[in-house]
This record gives sequence, C-alpha cells and structure tokens, in this order.
Amino acid sequence: MSKKINLFIAILFSSTCFSQIEGYTFKRQLNKVEKEGYYAISISPEVGGHCKSSLQEIRLFNIKESDTTEVPYLFEWMGSTITEASIPFELINDTYNEKCCSYETLKFPKKQTINQIKLNVSDSNFDKSLKIEGSNDNKQWFTIKEHLRIVRFRNSNEDYSYTTLNFQNTEYSYFRIKFDDDGSQRISVTDAYAYENQLVQGKYDELIIQGKKQIENKKDKTSEIIIDFPFSYLVNYITIKSKTKNDFYRNINVYRLEGTYKTPKGEIENWQMINSSIFSSMEDNVINCGNYNTKKLKIEIINYDNEPIEIGEVKAFSEQCRLVANLPVSDNIYLAYGKENGNPPNYDLVHFKDKIPKELSNVDYGDEQVKIISIKQPEQLIKSKIWLWVVMGVVLVIIGYFALSMLKKEQGGDN
Repeated sequence: MSKKINLFIAILFSSTCFSQIEGYTFKRQLNKVEKEGYYAISISPEVGGHCKSSLQEIRLFNIKESDTTEVPYLFEWMGSTITEASIPFELINDTYNEKCCSYETLKFPKKQTINQIKLNVSDSNFDKSLKIEGSNDNKQWFTIKEHLRIVRFRNSNEDYSYTTLNFQNTEYSYFRIKFDDDGSQRISVTDAYAYENQLVQGKYDELIIQGKKQIENKKDKTSEIIIDFPFSYLVNYITIKSKTKNDFYRNINVYRLEGTYKTPKGEIENWQMINSSIFSSMEDNVINCGNYNTKKLKIEIINYDNEPIEIGEVKAFSEQCRLVANLPVSDNIYLAYGKENGNPPNYDLVHFKDKIPKELSNVDYGDEQVKIISIKQPEQLIKSKIWLWVVMGVVLVIIGYFALSMLKKEQGGDN
C-alpha cells in the first residue's frame, strides 16, 4: 500500500512541477550548471524552426523541489551589422577625352578612408565599364579597382539601376573614376556620394538542403526552383548561383510553404510570398528571406521571352541567436518552446545590460523531449454519453459483484 501512495505522490509532484510549462510543445533540459552566474544559451536552427519568427515564446524554467520558477533572459540576434558614414567631398575635373574616356574626380579636405561610391546618372539606358584610381597630389594616380560596371535598363515595364561602386578600404586625398567611353556614349553623372561602411561580421548557420529541383513553366514563361529542408527552419537569407555564362537580369519572387489545404482534387500547397528581388549576372544575388519559418522554399524566376537560366548552387542560412541569463546552480533547468499565441516576455533584466559580463560561458542542452500534451482527451471521453454509460455499467457490475460476495459470506456464517 505504501508503494502505491509513494507512486501517486511522485506523479502528483511531477504534474505540479510541469504544470507551468504544460502549454509548451517542446522542451530540452540544460546541462548541469555548476556555478551561479551569467551564461549564454545558443538557439539551434532546429529549436528556432519550432518557434515563431520572433522566437518570443521561448522560456527558461528552473524546477526545484515542488516549485517551478521562470528564469529571466535577454534575447540577442547575432547577425551582421553595417555602420554607414557619409564622407563630404568636392566634385572637380568633370572632363573627358573624346572616343576614349571621361573622368569624375572627388577631392577630400584631407586623407580620407572610403570603400563605397554611389553615383546618380541622368541617362535612361547605359552599360559602362570603369575603374577607380587614387592620388594624394592629383598628379600621380594609382589603380584601386578596375573592371567595375554600372548599368541602367529603363522601359515601359521596368526600371533597374545599379550604380554603386564597392572596393576595399582605401585612403587618399583624391579619388578618380575613369569611365570607358570607347564604343559607347558618354554618360552624365549628376551627383556622387562617398561612404566608409564598416561591417561587423555576424554569425550564421548554413542550413541542410534535402532536395532541389527546377521546373520550367513554358506557358507562363517562368522557372520554379523548389528547395526542401529536412526540418522547419527560420530562413534568414539564401544565395543563388547560375550555370549561365551570359549576362542576364530577371525579376524573381520567393515563397515559403505555409501549409496545405484540402480540395476535392486533393491537397494543394499554400505558398506565401516573402520577397521580390532581382536575379542578375552583375550582383552577388543574396536574397533576404526575412527569418520566415518554413520547411520548403519556392523561387520563381520571371523569364519573359528569354531562355530559362539553369540554376547551379543554392545555399540557405539562418541567423544565429542566443539567450543570456543569470542561471542558478541546478541540474533541472529546462528550455521550453513551441507555444501557440505565446506573448513576448517582459523582464527587468533588460534595464541592467551593463552589469552583464562581455565574455560568457555557453551552456548546452540535451535532445528534444516528448511533447508536453495537455490533458484534453479524457475530458472529451467523459463528455461522450456512450462512454459515460459504459463507465457507469462497469462500476455497477463491480459493486454488484462485491455485494453478492458479501451476502454469500454472511449466509455461509449463519449456516
């Protein structure tokens, strides 16, 4: 009898401890924390794939004896950041040599480090090759970067312009842009802007791609590239490379699979557009996917009357993120996630970021545990009249059996 009571108490204790995290679909147990302090907890792509795009429903719970407490945390995205500083200058020497080249010279008040120049061009259509040179005296020039290209296509259907020049960090007092005018008309540069862009390189995880196929729709004049993942992921961006050596410029749409719905003809995939962009032979073709959660992507290329482009390598990436929390000594801390309609947390910790050490140790966690299922099925059974009558019948049979047994014993005693 004592064993049954102990078992009942253990079950009751377990239910009480996890009642606070019952609404979460998944949980993972953190490795034992040996010393109290601030730690970083990396969120893997598999964990992020079970959450919303904002990851706002993630929680940390510490279970101690019969008490379950929520552990506050700070959430941090670990992606790249760019700081853009505009550098003032004077535009001088707008000159040209007929049938050879033209020049635009940027004069800075002192030696200046820049790595980007943006041009405004008044011409409607152009395709220009150029190089960038640097000088400290406006006499002796040194090549910074050559074989650069700027273009514009403008017609009734589209207007595409690419007039940004990117190069390595370079320090000079003068920067000169030399346009190749041999075989093409001179263009008119109305404005130029110089920048020093500083990139703080972020951290990303390359995602596993389970399958890739290209489908040609001749009637619609489009190509579709279907990307399958083994899990649901939060996809931050993708990169696309073509096998086509010719120059091309195409509009593309990117969709995520949001689910399926049933029709009389069977199940149909429900696609949601997440971005529209340009796929071009002149750019790196890094396509932002907005951290949308999906297990499948579709890239639609609008070919118009052009030959389809054969797609080569496609890669997908998720932005790394982490939780920063002041963890107690415990071997019973859980990461809970996957809650429907979960609200973002509101912790006091956000006001005390300056007290968090810059260098943090990382705490890992175990495998994903079985779903925490709320107890709904028994309620549905009890609500069913058939099951109610069955249960009542069984109870009456048991009572009748014991009553007859007692009567037989009493009659045997009297005899």
